[in-house]
Amino acid sequence: MLNCATSLRGNVIRFEIKKGIRQLLTSQFRLSRLNIFLFDFRQAFTFAQYILKKRLHYVKNPTAKAKLVHLAFNTALIISYARPFHKSNESDGLPKAWLSTDEVTLNEAEDVIHTKVMIMRDQAFAHSDALSHEINGFEYGGSQVKLYKSAFDPLTIEDTRLLRQMISKWINRLESPRISAK
Repeated sequence: MLNCATSLRGNVIRFEIKKGIRQLLTSQFRLSRLNIFLFDFRQAFTFAQYILKKRLHYVKNPTAKAKLVHLAFNTALIISYARPFHKSNESDGLPKAWLSTDEVTLNEAEDVIHTKVMIMRDQAFAHSDALSHEINGFEYGGSQVKLYKSAFDPLTIEDTRLLRQMISKWINRLESPRISAK
């Protein structure tokens, strides 16, 4: 199986064969794909900014509408941040494209948050993996009602702030080649 990631360095598209062998193919960089990635990151930034500006982390009443708003914006933040890192269909039969974290230098804390957000997206927000709902050690076979963990808890305020900073890094990294491509 052939995977393809659009690289921002040197207008190169990196192809990865499933076994991890890499092949480089020089190609004209698609400005449209770069813009689409930027749309996603700008949308994610807006969601993070709204959550922080409205101080949604500080709402304590679990039945408050603001809790629902926080959950909705947190879901949107995670989905829009993760979108550029998942295979996206290109037009005109071009290979699927996605970003690699190799494109931006993430420190250890940022790498942890990136991984956490990607897992949240993959296991809970985009899919309903049992791992994200079931509590380790419980037996979920049989007909008895069981306890489940919340798979949709919002990011902490610290994680939201750090993710917003990371999104800014991505926007800045993507803006540079976009401007030079014009």
